[in-house]
Amino acid sequence: MKIQSFLFLMLSFVFCRCATSIPCEKKVIERNLFEEYFSIAENYKNLENYSKAIEYYKKTLTSDSLNDYAFYEIALCNVYLKNWDEAQSSFEQLLQNDLENTTLKTSLAYIEAMRGNLEEAENLYSYLYENNSDDSSILKNLIAVLVSEKKYEEANEKFKIFEEKFPDEESIPAIKKKLEELLPVQNAEYEQEASSVEEEME
Repeated sequence: MKIQSFLFLMLSFVFCRCATSIPCEKKVIERNLFEEYFSIAENYKNLENYSKAIEYYKKTLTSDSLNDYAFYEIALCNVYLKNWDEAQSSFEQLLQNDLENTTLKTSLAYIEAMRGNLEEAENLYSYLYENNSDDSSILKNLIAVLVSEKKYEEANEKFKIFEEKFPDEESIPAIKKKLEELLPVQNAEYEQEASSVEEEME
């Protein structure tokens, strides 16, 4: 009985000693560390401290399992910080590895719009809408860009499609009200321009 007890203690001791140097121990520690960094980054992002979030996301970029996700989150934080160049560069890099990713393409269209490159944004959103006609957010963003370009008639035509196709969208009343305000103004401007041309011709 004493021998069995001694053997049990010795085996436990040997097992514990071995457990401190298990195979792939370094990888396990690194993985846990990366996950902790990522969790800290997520907490900072939720607190809208995007600069600090980026700092911790960057600590996980050498992790095989978290690299792409962290890289995307860094791009997203740069959007929130209005660091358009950094965000665009990151999204374009991600898109190279996932050429059909609609989320990445939509992000790039959004960046172009926010930078004031409305024509490019319109082209991107139009292309995205043609290939994702059931995505209400893409059509809504296209309408917003058209309004910003003062293409109110085109925006109104797209809005009619939007209203019919997505009747439960909460943004419909606000968009409708905005277009109702803008269309008469544009029509009045057209009439004034036409009147001026007629007067010049007389």
